Amino acid sequence: MEINDSGIQVAIGKELVTTSPGYAVLDGEKLLIGQEGLQNSRLLPSWTNNRFWNQLGTEPIANATHAIRHHADLAFAHLESLWQEIEDSVDQVIFLVPGYYDRSQLSLLLGMARECNMRVAGMIDTSLAAAAELSLREVVLHLDIHLHRITLTQISNRSDLARTDFKTITETGIFTFWDRWANIVANQFIQTSRYDPLHEAGSEQELYNQLPEWIASLNDARSKSFNLDQGTVNHSTLIASERLMTACIPIYPRIVQTIRDQVSSGQTASLLLSHRYRGFPGLRDALNLIDNIEIIDLPGEQAIHSAVTHADRIISPGNITHVINLPATAKKIVDDIVKTRRPSHLLCDNHAVSIGHSFKLSSDFSKGIRQDIDNPVCTIYPRGDDLFIEVHVPEILKINRSPASNKTHLQPGDILDVGGQPITLISSG
Repeated sequence: MEINDSGIQVAIGKELVTTSPGYAVLDGEKLLIGQEGLQNSRLLPSWTNNRFWNQLGTEPIANATHAIRHHADLAFAHLESLWQEIEDSVDQVIFLVPGYYDRSQLSLLLGMARECNMRVAGMIDTSLAAAAELSLREVVLHLDIHLHRITLTQISNRSDLARTDFKTITETGIFTFWDRWANIVANQFIQTSRYDPLHEAGSEQELYNQLPEWIASLNDARSKSFNLDQGTVNHSTLIASERLMTACIPIYPRIVQTIRDQVSSGQTASLLLSHRYRGFPGLRDALNLIDNIEIIDLPGEQAIHSAVTHADRIISPGNITHVINLPATAKKIVDDIVKTRRPSHLLCDNHAVSIGHSFKLSSDFSKGIRQDIDNPVCTIYPRGDDLFIEVHVPEILKINRSPASNKTHLQPGDILDVGGQPITLISSG
């Protein structure tokens, strides 16, 4: 069982049995959990909870009932429902757990498993399991997403394979993206046909039901039709991927900067990209702004398949231990440096402007990125294969959240902040 609240994966051996999202909806006295909860969350919004795996604990919740006192009660109900489907076919269980779980949450998970009469034999960090069967460089990063957070795990592939660092990049997860994308799709329906799918609970639920798979199928398409079948009437509208990108713009720069902070100069890292990002518009372009990384797209069951292969190293004969290192290295790739071109454009609110021979940046963004020959904030100029900056108004200018300084070497993915307006440096190559 891989615990990720965007979809808990349950497999018997290497065969995926079910993927169940961390949703709970109370309909009177009946608790709808997992996929059933997700597919009723817009129909019955008054008592819906999708934070119980993210905030696993026994603290009382605001909308508690006599049967549901805290998040652990909901997580137990979810775990029990998953176990009941497979218990007759399973001898023992390995948990794959997220890096943000602390010791008390791991203990709580094991306690819930015991209450379910589940025979837990081992527990391993999900990111470590995902990396174990791949050809990797010495430094490995795993970028994952959950319902309410985006995470980055660092793994060392030297003497053994070991988790060395973990960060929550932001507490904005796929739940927020779904909401933003749903509103973009609904607004496009309104503009093209005056039909508002969010006006009625039934059509709203159908939109949300289709959205995850629809996003995953985008690939590199510039646009894609979204269809809603409402009885005798079929509604359809064309959604441009550029519009969907507006939901991502506040988040991608944080991801890029956090990854860049983890990669040393002169060193190439393997970046494992979770299958849960499949179809995210513009993400691959954003990640390609980072120097010295090699992106590896993970198959959906990569972590589970690897855990089965290494089960003998995960299963504990006595007390269960949380495995965060494996006594084996992954296959190593020669650690050469992946080069990227120097930045060629300034990107602001989905509009890119060429830097050219030099660019004297204005502080006025009312009409987008413009030059100000007389009173620029800074001058951005190329020299050979590199790009530099000359600062004229340091009081309102930052580079990657730090005070700007003259002759700073600018790279793709760097973010200029001019009085609160972010501008991303990108390369057209």
